[in-house]
Parts: sequence; C-alpha cells; structure tokens
Amino acid sequence: MRCALARRRHRISGSGAEGGKSRTGSGFRLIPVLIAMALAWMPAQLGAQNFPALTKASAVRALTSDQARQARPVRLRGVVTVLSGWKSSFFFQDATSGISVDRSIDTPSVEAGQLVEIEGTTAPGLFAPLVNATRVTVLGKGKMPPARLAGFDELARGKLDSQWVAIRGVVRSAIVRPSWGRSVLFLQVDIGDGNRVMVRIHDFPETGLERLPGSTIFVRGVSGTIFNNKRQFVGLRLFATNLGDVQVERPAPADPFNIPLRSLSNLLQFGDQGGFSSPVKMRGIVAYSEAEHGIYIQEGSEGVLVQPRKATPVTLGSQVEAVGYPAEGRYSAILEDALVRVVGVTQPPIPITKTASDMIVVNDGFSGAPFDSVLVRLQGVLIEEIPGSEEDVFLLRDGDSVFTALLPVSASPGRARLALREGSLLSVTGICVAKADNAREARSFEILLRSASDVVVVKDASWWTASRSRMALGLLVFVLLFMVGWMALLRRQARLRALALTDDLTGLYNRRGFLLIAEHQWKLALRKNASALLFYIDVDEFKKINDSLGHKEGDHALQAVAGVLRDCFRKTDLIGRLGGDEFSVIAIEAHPRSQADLERRLADVVEQNNRKAGRKFQLSLSVGVLACDNSLEGSTFEELLARTDALMYEKKRENAGGQSKSPASPTLQRP
Repeated sequence: MRCALARRRHRISGSGAEGGKSRTGSGFRLIPVLIAMALAWMPAQLGAQNFPALTKASAVRALTSDQARQARPVRLRGVVTVLSGWKSSFFFQDATSGISVDRSIDTPSVEAGQLVEIEGTTAPGLFAPLVNATRVTVLGKGKMPPARLAGFDELARGKLDSQWVAIRGVVRSAIVRPSWGRSVLFLQVDIGDGNRVMVRIHDFPETGLERLPGSTIFVRGVSGTIFNNKRQFVGLRLFATNLGDVQVERPAPADPFNIPLRSLSNLLQFGDQGGFSSPVKMRGIVAYSEAEHGIYIQEGSEGVLVQPRKATPVTLGSQVEAVGYPAEGRYSAILEDALVRVVGVTQPPIPITKTASDMIVVNDGFSGAPFDSVLVRLQGVLIEEIPGSEEDVFLLRDGDSVFTALLPVSASPGRARLALREGSLLSVTGICVAKADNAREARSFEILLRSASDVVVVKDASWWTASRSRMALGLLVFVLLFMVGWMALLRRQARLRALALTDDLTGLYNRRGFLLIAEHQWKLALRKNASALLFYIDVDEFKKINDSLGHKEGDHALQAVAGVLRDCFRKTDLIGRLGGDEFSVIAIEAHPRSQADLERRLADVVEQNNRKAGRKFQLSLSVGVLACDNSLEGSTFEELLARTDALMYEKKRENAGGQSKSPASPTLQRP
C-alpha cells in the first residue's frame, strides 16, 4: 500500500473531465482551460507593472507582508555580507539597510564581500520581507559595511533582522552538527543577563573548538531571527562566514573548575551577584542520569538538575563536580551548559520516604514543592500502566493525590512491560519533578524512575472482593453486586485518569493523553493492516478573539471547536487538544477516499456553529490531513503528527495568500 499526503482543497472550481476520448480530442478540451488561466494571469501582471522598481533595501524592508506578496519589482546594488546556508540564499546590504535574498539557482556563485547587482521581486518571507532574485550580477569586490555593536534590546523581536552587526558575549557551548545539508559550527553566546544568540559558522577548522566555551568573544555577522510557523519571534541567531569573524577578547580559563564551590541551595537567590552569565561550580552525588532528562545531583536534602554541555556518562553514586550557568527550570533553578567531571565514587543518595501529599504543600496561600529535584520514595495504588514510545507511564493514587511515575525506554532494555496488576499497592523511587503554573507556583509533580527495579509491589491486588464473600446468598446477588462494584470502580478510574490525561477546558484529551493513546491506536492499526486519517487543526486568528473579545470568549471559542469536532467525527475517533488553539484527530479504519466526506462534514458543522444566535465570534479552521497506511510503518506517531502539522501550516500560508474573507466565512468551505 502507498501513502498519500492529502492536501485539502477549500474551493473547487469546475469539474474534472471523464476518462476516454471525445470527438473533439484532448487538445480542444484544453483551450478553455488555457484561456481561463491567461485571463487570471494577465490582471496580476498588469497590476505588478504599475509598481515602480524598488532600488533601496530599506524600501523592501518597509513593505507589509501583503505588499511584499505582490511581487513588486526590485533592482538593488550593494555587497554580499554572508551566505545563509539555506540552498543558494545570501544576505545583502546597501547604504540603507540589509535584506535576505533567495534564488532558485546559484549561478553565478557569490561570496561574502562581493559587490553585486540584483534584479528580482519582493516576497513576504517566513518572518520579514525578502527579495526573490531572478538575476545576480557580480561587479567585483565590495566594501563591507561597518559592524555596529548591538545589545539584546536592539536585536530582540527582529529589529535588526538581516543587518550586519557585531555582538560581544561569553560562549556557552560550541557544537558541530548538520544543518540545511552541511556541517555547521554552532556557538551559543550569552550576550548578558542570560540572553543568548546562536551563532552559525559555516567554515571552521576541525580542531581547537573545545577552547571556545567559556571565552569572551567579539563576533561580526548578520543578525538573524528564529521564528515559528506563525511568523512569531522566538529567538536570535547570527550568521558568520568563518572564524575570522570571531575575535577572542578573553580566552576561557585554562581550568574551568578553578572557581569557588557553591552550595546546591544557593542558586539565583537574593544577593547572588553572578546572575545568569557567570559560571558556578557545584558538587554532589549523582541520583539520576538519563540522556533526555539530564543529570540530577544531590547534596543532603537538596538537589539540582544539571544539563551537560555534551554527553557525559556517569553512574549512580558517582560524586561529580559540575561547572555551568544558572537558569530557570520548570520550578527550581537548574545548571545549563555544564562541564561535568567525576571526583569520586560513593553510594547513591538514600531516598527520602514521604507521601504524595508531602510533595506539594500550601503555606500562607502559596503553593510550593519542598522536595523538587530530590530522590524520594512514595507509595501509591496503581490505577493504570500506559506504555509509550519514549517512556512508560504509571498512573498512581495516594489518598486524594494522583500522580504519574515515568520510566524512560532507555532505562528498560527490551521494552518488557512490568505487567503490574491494577489496584496493586506500589512503592516507587525516583526524582520528584514539580510542575508549575504561569505564576511559578507548584501545582503537580511526577516521579522520574531510574530503572524497573525502582518499582516494587508492596501488596498485590486481591482477586477476591467483598462481593464474592457473599456468594452463599446466591449467584444472582453475587453477579449483581459484582457488576455494581465494577461499574463504580470503572467510573472512579475514569475520573482519576481524566485528571492526568484530559484537558480541563474542552474535556478532550490533553497532549500527553492524546499522544499516549494515539500511539497505541497507530500500532494497532498497523497490526490490523488498517488505514487511518490524521488531522491537525488550528484556529485561525485566535489571538484576535482573545485581544478583541477577551480571554473568556477565547475559552468559549476553544470549547466551540471541541464541540464541532465531537459533532463531526465518530465516537471511536480520538480527539485531542495539543495546546493553545491546536487540535488533532486520528480516525482509525478511515479509508483515504472518505477524506473528502469528512472535510465536507467538518465544513458544514463549522458553518452551522457560526450561525448560532448570540455568537460573538466566527470560527475559522485550517486543517492538514495525512492519509496513513503500512507504508509508514517505520514512522513514530510523533513524526506523523509533525508531517501533518507541516501540511496544516502550508494550507494556512495558502489561505493567507488568497483574498481576504469576511469574518463570518470559515476557512473550511463546502466544495
């Protein structure tokens, strides 16, 4: 079987011709189509000719996304500042500003410092306007613009995007990894107060890079922006040609461990003068070590998460020293980009025996986690064991507290499930990891297990119940009581499971619940040789609803989307809210040919919802659809979801490039 990446069609104009030969022949049938295409093409071209050619890079940068999308003519002369590394693109700067230049072919090849003349058209780009070059002429050697030293406030939100600048900071890490088809040196540079810029260097030597971390450098390059698929700023990067653009002003210490030792409890506290930019050294005993989650070290009753600069194999019980940079963690402070060395071997820390209610405490109205990052031992009744592709999840209950214990796949070789009986009383030993809300108050926690031996059955669930002890009263009474008790247990388990796997606002599965169950359904579909349809759904202009109507109406909009999806899809289909305004649905045993029917039904339900009386907002959805079968057997569900997400954003960009719609018109329309 083959897999088709199914792209939705929002409008269908005309109908497809039937197979077979006609009397007039296929050539005549193409004439009306060619005429229609010509009529559609001519107005756009005539409109484009009305725009004068832009001759300054600053004029291109001043365009809005809609204006840049009009493919206005451009004729620029200036210098190539640096090659971006993405296909044959490069950055360009004239006397007015800098701009990114894309081109479909790399003839002629260009180099940094060359004087060039560019002809092309404008384009909106994925973050800022750019130039699509149709012709690049190399005129000779140019003069590089002066590199002005820029700070974080000037670079933030892409203010100097595509401009030739300079930064000064401390190198946190130097890593060589592939990017865009080539080997690139990535320098993570702290330019002050923990604000970091990722410097990309294409040409570099193979040796000596280990001396860069910890050094203070002055580097010139083009300011770049890290952005998401919604054209939103999320970080900074700098494009440099080679290490000649990097000047080491203060070398890294010969011995980075030659600094005073700090207590594990003394990170980012009041009076800490070092802040985020100064390295600190800590010593502790390894209580947990795993590639995905990092290394937890412990000193007495204090623990800290250490994220090594490079993979550092350590064993439980090793006494280590770590030199790194303080940073905000999920709840407690952590140590990032750390160098780790073993200084001794002892016994692993003794776990602190507590109850689940001790993990999150409230003091004078403030919620806290006194044992965050510490090795603890808890008991709980097993509600459910959920296997996953990355980790197995144990859902446990201790009194009124419900929590999860996570066993990474790397800690359970062979992927053999523990096959524990639900209702068994378990003792679990692992690192307590607190999860905080937006106010940085601890609200829940999970336990990171180190190995399968960290799960011990204290009391196995009994096969006998109180109902069975009354078997003498008659088989009918026994069966009745058993069924009543069983249904009550199922309802209670469902409520407890919902606390961990359900989204409170919409009642749908949350991201963790959806991924866990969808991964299981995907494997089941592969075993049954069944096809499936995977949907990725995003609410268009959801931010406008929040900004104009308030967050309460925004919540109502998300609840309305959940209702639309419930009405459209079968009860057997799995629906989840992945976070924010993004949803996903997997329909197992749905044939790819039923995709069009589902899309029409979804469009109908959206339109019906928008016609409800008193509705202050109108729903508009962008949808990506991936048709799946056994040809994707090697893909994880996370990879399938990422591909569907890409399809959805491709459709969103197509919608953004079309004519504007009235607020009452949903993105999904009936064909």
